[in-house]
Amino acid sequence: MEEIESTPTSTEVFVEKEKYLEIIGFTSYAYLADKITKYSGMAGGRMRTLGEFVENFIYGKIAEEAFRLFLKSRFDLQILTEVGIADFYSGMYLPDLVAMKIKGDWEPAKFWIDVKEVRRDQKWLLISASSVRRRPYDAYVAVWVGLPDEHFIFLAENVPEVKRKMTKEWVEKVSEVVEKVDKIPCKICGFASWVDVQNVVNTYSGDAPDRKKARADLDEKFGKNGGFYFGGETELFDPDDPSWFGAEVRENVGFSLKRLEKSTNWSEFVSSAVKNQKIIPNVPLPRIKSGALSKRSGLPPKYGKFSDYREAFQTYFEEQLGDIEKRFGGIERTTSWFAQPL
Repeated sequence: MEEIESTPTSTEVFVEKEKYLEIIGFTSYAYLADKITKYSGMAGGRMRTLGEFVENFIYGKIAEEAFRLFLKSRFDLQILTEVGIADFYSGMYLPDLVAMKIKGDWEPAKFWIDVKEVRRDQKWLLISASSVRRRPYDAYVAVWVGLPDEHFIFLAENVPEVKRKMTKEWVEKVSEVVEKVDKIPCKICGFASWVDVQNVVNTYSGDAPDRKKARADLDEKFGKNGGFYFGGETELFDPDDPSWFGAEVRENVGFSLKRLEKSTNWSEFVSSAVKNQKIIPNVPLPRIKSGALSKRSGLPPKYGKFSDYREAFQTYFEEQLGDIEKRFGGIERTTSWFAQPL
């Protein structure tokens, strides 16, 4: 990413080393305590190792922390992410920003935000079309994360047996990584609302009048092809550089990061977040032919009484937070995840 000038209104934030380590603690706990599915279809149907699991999740968790810091420094909004909750809670369809402090009390999120990390020279915020259909969110936020690919070597700095064996060349290289992990640079790139996402979908699958209006609305907000539906086996492109093409991607709703940054109105976003109300339409619960709740819903059977998937998970989520509050006297975490009982 290009160099960013630090100003009171800058969208650049830095995630400190302590939070990086705490995120490793959280993801390691989830793995060691069997709180997550270790099987991975992406990895040829085998079990993921702890290292693979941490690597898969750490960038996203850093993105969430960066956005939390941005909202606090820029708008004085106090937010909790999953890592900041007093105990682990489960669910396959949950908000990334868990709760907001309103008038001194933590209020569970009803305006659900999906924070997406982007890395290196990525040019698009990409949202899986299947997730948009099955588990939509009220807003999607793109956060560039500057954690170096070789970040794990940072841990060698604290292993005396390893450090003792390092040559000067190794010491210098590890020092470079340590410096980058001490303060991880991140940039809040912008957000797309549910309406923006639906407009992109309508340009691909809507009726003719819907397509025309959706395309016009998107072009007005993001410029020509700034919001684009990648229909599968479509090459990435840069709407601002006709000579650039990237890899083929599966079905995705996409927003050019450059256009997203220009179009984003953070005051509008914060207004919606503070209202804390659901925006997306109802989503049917996954059911089997008999009408019973499907296992792929990720919900306990008692939630089969709901008709709206989001409402069912909202209730499941709030009930878990309520239980945590009773057991801990609040939902905010006060100890390290490395101290969490396994």
